[in-house]
Amino acid sequence: MSQPSAEGLPPTMQMLQIMVGPWVAQIAAAVARFEVPDHLAEGPRAALELAKLAGAEPETFERLLRAAASVGIVREVSPGLYAGTPLGDTLRSNVPGSVRALVLAELGPGHWLPWGRLGDAVKAGHSQAAAALGSDAWAYYRQNPEEGAAFARGMSDLAALVAAATASACDFSGSERIVDVGGSEGAMLAAALRAAPEAHGVLFDLPEVIARGRGAVAAHGLGRRIETVAGDFFQEVPAGGDLYILKMVLHDWSDDQSVTILKNVQRAARPGARVLVVEMIVPPTVTPSPVYLMDLDMLVVLDGRERTEPQFAALFERAGLRFERVTPTLGLFSIVEGTRV
Repeated sequence: MSQPSAEGLPPTMQMLQIMVGPWVAQIAAAVARFEVPDHLAEGPRAALELAKLAGAEPETFERLLRAAASVGIVREVSPGLYAGTPLGDTLRSNVPGSVRALVLAELGPGHWLPWGRLGDAVKAGHSQAAAALGSDAWAYYRQNPEEGAAFARGMSDLAALVAAATASACDFSGSERIVDVGGSEGAMLAAALRAAPEAHGVLFDLPEVIARGRGAVAAHGLGRRIETVAGDFFQEVPAGGDLYILKMVLHDWSDDQSVTILKNVQRAARPGARVLVVEMIVPPTVTPSPVYLMDLDMLVVLDGRERTEPQFAALFERAGLRFERVTPTLGLFSIVEGTRV
C-alpha cells in the first residue's frame, strides 16, 4: 500500500497530509537506521524477528512497521509478517540507487533541529544551526563524527546520481587535468575520468574528508589516475587544471564566500580552462520543483542558497571568470559553465 494522493481531497485533508510529512520522513529514517530493508532483501520476515535484529521492543517495533507499510516502505504480507518493496529498497545499504545514507543525514539532528527553526531563519535572514546545534553545521559534524560520516556518505549517494546525469550532458574529452573542488569521495571525478580516458584527476577536499574517504576513492578502481589533495578552498585550490568541477559546493555558501572560492579557482586554473559548477537552478517563475525546498535547507542549516542563472553569471563575473552557458541534465541539476580568460 502507498500513501494516498492528495489529489481530489478537500483542502483541509490536503493540509493534514502536508502536516504529517515530517512524520513520514522520520519513519523512513528509522526504518533505514534499523536496517529493515537489508533484513528483508532475501524475503519476508516476522515483525518479532525484525525487532530482535534491531534490538527494539517488539510491540512498538511492529507499530513502526505497520506505519511504514501504510506509506509503502515495507509491505504487510499477513498479520505480523513483512516484506520489502521497491520504495524501501532505496534504503538498503551498498546497492545501486541507494539513498540510505542521504536519508539518515538529512533527517538526523544536524539537519532536523535547524529545520525546526525555519521561521526564525526567515525572520533573521540567516542560518539557525548555531542556535539549534551549538555550533555551525561543519563544526557540528566534526564534533559528531558518526553523523558526519553519514553526511559524507549521503553526499556520495547523491553525487553518484548527479554524476551519471552530468557525465552524459558534458563533453569531458580533451581534458588533461581535472580538479574536483570539494569533491568528497570522488563520485563526480570518477565519472568525468571515465568519460575522459586520457585525463588525470585531482580530488580536493578538507583533510578529514580526504582521510575518511580513501576507501571509497579506491573503490572507483581508477588507481593512480586519481590524486587526493587535502586543503581549504577558501585559501587555495590545486593549480594547473584545464577543467575544474564544483558539484553542489557553491550552494553551501553566501555570495561573497562563493566568489572567494571561484577567485581561487580562477587564480589556479590554466588560461582557457573550463569551470563547471553543478547545481540546481532556480527557474525564473515558480514551477513544481524540489529546488525551493533545497533553497530553504541551505538557509536554515548553512547560510547558503540555490541560485538563478543570472545570479550564477554575476558570481562568475565577480570572480574574473567568463560566464558561458547553462546546460540542463536529465536530472534535477544543471551545469553552469565558465572559462578562465
